[in-house]
Amino acid sequence: MNPDRRQLAAQYRELLAEIYQGCADTAAPQMPPEMQIQSWWAAGLLPDNGETQRHGHIRILERGRWNRLPGPDFTHAEIELNGKRLRGDIEIDPRAQDWEAHGHGANPAFDNVVLHIVLTPPPAGWYTRNSQHHEIPVLYLPPEAWQSTEKRADDSLPRCRKPLSELNSAAIIRLLKAAAAYRQEQKRTRFHQRAKAAGESQAWYEAWASTLGYSANKDAMHILAMRAPIAELGRQAEAILLGTAGFLIPVLPERAGEQARNYHRGVWDAWWLLREQFELAEGRELPWSKAPARPLNHPQRRVAALAASANKWNRILPLLNAPGAQELRQLLTSISHPFWDTHYTLASAPMSKRAALIGEQRVNDFLINHVYVYDESPAAWESYLACRNASTPQEIRRTAALLFGDRADLAPALRLAYVQQALLQIDADFCACNICLDCAFPEQLGQWAH
Repeated sequence: MNPDRRQLAAQYRELLAEIYQGCADTAAPQMPPEMQIQSWWAAGLLPDNGETQRHGHIRILERGRWNRLPGPDFTHAEIELNGKRLRGDIEIDPRAQDWEAHGHGANPAFDNVVLHIVLTPPPAGWYTRNSQHHEIPVLYLPPEAWQSTEKRADDSLPRCRKPLSELNSAAIIRLLKAAAAYRQEQKRTRFHQRAKAAGESQAWYEAWASTLGYSANKDAMHILAMRAPIAELGRQAEAILLGTAGFLIPVLPERAGEQARNYHRGVWDAWWLLREQFELAEGRELPWSKAPARPLNHPQRRVAALAASANKWNRILPLLNAPGAQELRQLLTSISHPFWDTHYTLASAPMSKRAALIGEQRVNDFLINHVYVYDESPAAWESYLACRNASTPQEIRRTAALLFGDRADLAPALRLAYVQQALLQIDADFCACNICLDCAFPEQLGQWAH
């Protein structure tokens, strides 16, 4: 890793520590959605050992398989409880009381659960029982065990927005490079955790799926890639991914044309043979966004792009580094499909003209957020610093204005990818929830002026 990048990240980390030192942890953390918690567990981002409520120390030997059917969240898990190995299922809930609220205690399908994981302290006297009235060990994960996986830092930390207009341009650029380096460091750590748990190929596949999901369906695409792993797709990537996503139905509506019907028939016939293995049960559907989006960004088309990419994965994988970036760009943007090049959805009418399945901006985002981040070479850092985006999102302009004021000398830099990433990091660390003019952040920045 380039020492300059490491040093910059360390300086930003020290800045955070100085500002947050002595802050009281008084605010209750916001509880993440249950499916998000499950995805963290499957990705290996939650602790694999701890003290249970009444059964002593536990160590996770195998996290289990993420269940697609009704029943416990993870099956075929293996744990070590006070030195004794146990195999069975794992259930994960935000609260211990959810076990009874969801009827698990009376459901024989949950009798094989060997561990109940919760994110809030169980009530006094609580115990998790199965339908045979046997007690199940409960592992409570405190906020510090999972908050680092959230999109922003601890909600109790001070948040502030105040223009830093007195800093010169050089000092501001150094601060932004430090924040960007720190952001890269956090992303790289999460990637290595996932790669350790699932292998590098799967970790890259999930990163690409998230990128294809844009902001609205980033999480749904990531979970889809976990539910339909790259190693299990074989030659049926389209059927498995569209089916697991929940987009395949037995018969298309009347409005679908002949081309759509022919394509759908082939995919459905393949899916029918794989349906029992990959279909998600009711209640485990993927969280697709229903918000309006450009037709080209319809989630069905994004899943199709992932399937088309999966069919070329052996060619893509060696190019996921700084030296391969240009060839990777050419390969991804050249991916074509006879149906999806001219359709928004399975049942839509053909477009008036062909449209790229994977655009330049998607590849650019992939390079900025993943490829240049996970490559620790000096060349990757230099390439990252040189990346530019076609536009400056409104949230970036807003954060820059609140922090630095109306600085004409900084306006050209807002198109640089590392500047945008740095402002997102600063916003997450200091500004995400409240507008606070009495902020400790600007006062600590005297060091950056020298």
